[in-house]
Amino acid sequence: MKHTRLIFLVLIALLAPVAQRSAAAESSILPASVYPSSGQAGTRFDFLADGFQSGERIDIWVNTPDGRALPARPDSELQRRVARDGRAAWSWTAPKDAQSGNWSLVARGQRSGVVRVGVFTILPPPAPAAPDANAYPAVGRPGTRFVFFAAGFAPDDPIGFFLTAPGGEETLVAVEQPRIFNGRVDWAWTAPDNAAPGIWRFRVVGGNSRFEQTLAFTVERPAAAVGVNPGRGRAGSLFQFFADGLQGREGVIFWVNRPDGRAEKATVERVAVNDGRAEWSWIAPDDAPPGQWSMVVRGVNSGIERVVLFEIR
Repeated sequence: MKHTRLIFLVLIALLAPVAQRSAAAESSILPASVYPSSGQAGTRFDFLADGFQSGERIDIWVNTPDGRALPARPDSELQRRVARDGRAAWSWTAPKDAQSGNWSLVARGQRSGVVRVGVFTILPPPAPAAPDANAYPAVGRPGTRFVFFAAGFAPDDPIGFFLTAPGGEETLVAVEQPRIFNGRVDWAWTAPDNAAPGIWRFRVVGGNSRFEQTLAFTVERPAAAVGVNPGRGRAGSLFQFFADGLQGREGVIFWVNRPDGRAEKATVERVAVNDGRAEWSWIAPDDAPPGQWSMVVRGVNSGIERVVLFEIR
């Protein structure tokens, strides 16, 4: 789990505009502390990170749940200045219309190139005032099974279930395992594999009473997948990589980040890009130093980057 989380943090950090700068300027990418870890739109989030150069300024931006990278301003411009001990503390207030889902805030030292990433969640807006209703989980990817309940209906009310997608189209749907007892309705719904990311809503209506409840929940964009085989190998070994999430059959470029922090152009073999998935292989130099390496693939047209971690022993 720790290894998967590290890959995720590296991905979201390098998806931002700083990816257009030289990869050689990048330093280690580590998490920043965030408090609170979740909150609704309008919440103030506090961040703490270390490892920067004394006195340098930091640039910050946020990555939204739908994959956009947006510039961000701390609540005070004075918070951009790093303390003498290399620590930086700043706060950022989510806009009132912030999209619900998983966000990340990235801070980068202007001189050091050090990158720190804080991950947090914007919760969906609360449902309209109602006696009792909830959705679990509140956020999930396509394929997630969501479970709901809503109370306040008449005991014998026939119930209609209306589902609204992020685009605004409402449809009467059949749900999984609907149960009605003492005016409480329980049901489930599994998001299709092609479910659009964004805020979805279930509107539940009593056929006789016309009493209704509305529950909001969020379907996230699927995480881009990357991989390498083998994950560990000696100098001179052949490594085979893949990365999803690029665009169509666009051209791609590659480089590797060495354990000593240097970035080098990678000469790869058998490159194939189809439907946004890139597959390629690379032979590690015979004098490759041991340690943690990363291979970066970048779409020429889209600017999308994917990072694959591997080790040379």
